Amino acid sequence: MGGNQRRRRPRSSTATRVATHCGLAAAVVGLGAIVLATLVASPETFTWRSAALSDMGRYETRTFPLFNGGLVLSGLLGVPFGWRLWRASETILERIGVALLVVATVGLIGVGVFFLGHADWYLERSFHGPAALTYFAAAPLAQLIYGTGAVLAGRLRRGLVSIWLGIVHPLAWLGWLLVLVAGGDAGAWFAVPEFVAAVAFGAWIGFLAVDLEGLSRTGEAA
Repeated sequence: MGGNQRRRRPRSSTATRVATHCGLAAAVVGLGAIVLATLVASPETFTWRSAALSDMGRYETRTFPLFNGGLVLSGLLGVPFGWRLWRASETILERIGVALLVVATVGLIGVGVFFLGHADWYLERSFHGPAALTYFAAAPLAQLIYGTGAVLAGRLRRGLVSIWLGIVHPLAWLGWLLVLVAGGDAGAWFAVPEFVAAVAFGAWIGFLAVDLEGLSRTGEAA
């Protein structure tokens, strides 16, 4: 056969297809819950200028079950998708990226489980900050490292999309810091880079899921 002919593998099993669909569901559920929560939250709970996204997860708010439940469910759906992506990975960098993806999804689950103010209800110490930091730190690293590995493996489109979406995170935070340096109030507009980062990560998961599903339908190597 010609050297440039695409490799082919047996069509995916039911478990593989379900895990792939979990990735798309994770992106839709996570981003959908965040967007919907911003729409139904009261002004006392959330405004883009004066609150963080996690303020919508406080126990006394009407967005408490929607916001936290959406994050937890999205994270849980992301775990089997991580398994699917691991199976499709060929380079060590891709697998490191997948491992960081799982770390990010665990952090996302933690944000919902350890909601702001959870120490008033259970556990004496708040774990919300470490969970959020885990998510926001691991997510861009997962994208950049996985993308580099995918490029090295010859999957240029998947790799470049991963890298560019990974770059969105630091750009969003840098833009927010520049606003503060220019005279913005401390903490103002903090929800904006949070939301941009969430969209960049969710879009990446959704893109990977659609890409893997398309390749599995044609029988090509993922």
